[in-house]
Amino acid sequence: MKSTSSIRVAMLGTGAWARRAHLPTLTALPGVEVVACADASPDQAAEVARSFGIPSVYPGLDELLDATPELDLLVIAAPDDVHAPAMRTALARGIAVFCEKPLANDYATATELADLADAAAAPATVGYSFRYSPAVQALLADLESGVLGDVWLIEVAEHNSQFHPLLGKPMNWKGDPDYAAGGALFEYGSHVLDLCLWLLGPVSAVSSDLIRVRPDARLDDIATLQLRFAGGASGTLLCSWLLTGGYPGIRIRLHTSMGLAEVELSDTLPDAERYVRYHPDGSAIATPELSRLADGDTAYTRRHLMDLLGQLTGDHERASTISPTAGVRPSRTLPTVRQSARVQQVLEAALSAGDHWVHIP
Repeated sequence: MKSTSSIRVAMLGTGAWARRAHLPTLTALPGVEVVACADASPDQAAEVARSFGIPSVYPGLDELLDATPELDLLVIAAPDDVHAPAMRTALARGIAVFCEKPLANDYATATELADLADAAAAPATVGYSFRYSPAVQALLADLESGVLGDVWLIEVAEHNSQFHPLLGKPMNWKGDPDYAAGGALFEYGSHVLDLCLWLLGPVSAVSSDLIRVRPDARLDDIATLQLRFAGGASGTLLCSWLLTGGYPGIRIRLHTSMGLAEVELSDTLPDAERYVRYHPDGSAIATPELSRLADGDTAYTRRHLMDLLGQLTGDHERASTISPTAGVRPSRTLPTVRQSARVQQVLEAALSAGDHWVHIP
């Protein structure tokens, strides 16, 4: 078990989210040293290294690992096709892993990685960081306490307009099937699907409609899913990187025998989050006050990284400082590789589930 005073971290991938979330968090923590980074774009990696004071830059993971002894944690923020080989290599060397989602491009590989992680000496997690939302955790606490009653239906959505044609942002590797097996479904749908499984348990069946809207689209721009849960509830899921909805644009509506519980995460809200419960007659029910997110949408990743560091070092007091509601154990919140493989199973099923339609003449 590592001492909190000597955590050596390397970054694989130096794209936008690494610069906005991972690196600002890691470089600000006492006792954590980002010692190296690697990226397929050497110029970008060098620029990021200068900006964050990272001493060593490498063209790839193999070179980084060969030159960086006693590495404690690898953060993988590279395109989807890189996730599996990078995690496989790190776990084999006894290095802890924070891998951005999705875990892999197919379920078989995800299951292999889960088996490796289960047997590994160091902890590993996948970037389903919206579990660390104070609003989501308040919803989970109410669900587990029984105050919400029996769950009938869950509606989840994540959509914002980052790749809307009118905004002029070009599509990147996320829409390229050479790197990703799914488009908005994998990029956004995986997040809310993880929340569904975390809140309600396994999905037993899925149907889907995957739509390409942009003229140059090669993967889905809009995805809608119908879900059936092993516990008896039903669900709907909508995700898109074209539809307007604030950022991150996550909504959860849980319809139960006691009414409605609703969560929203959006930069259009005064405090970025809200959690509201409603009686069946439509009147609002008092809900606990949520802790404020001082660092905006990057707060979820920061809390996630802090939780992983707590597991890596055994410093659970440090990890518990990010718990937004009383009684929530960070080690339980940490998304495991096994749980992420189950998300991958549903994603893969959804890719082919749209083939089954009853056509109306």
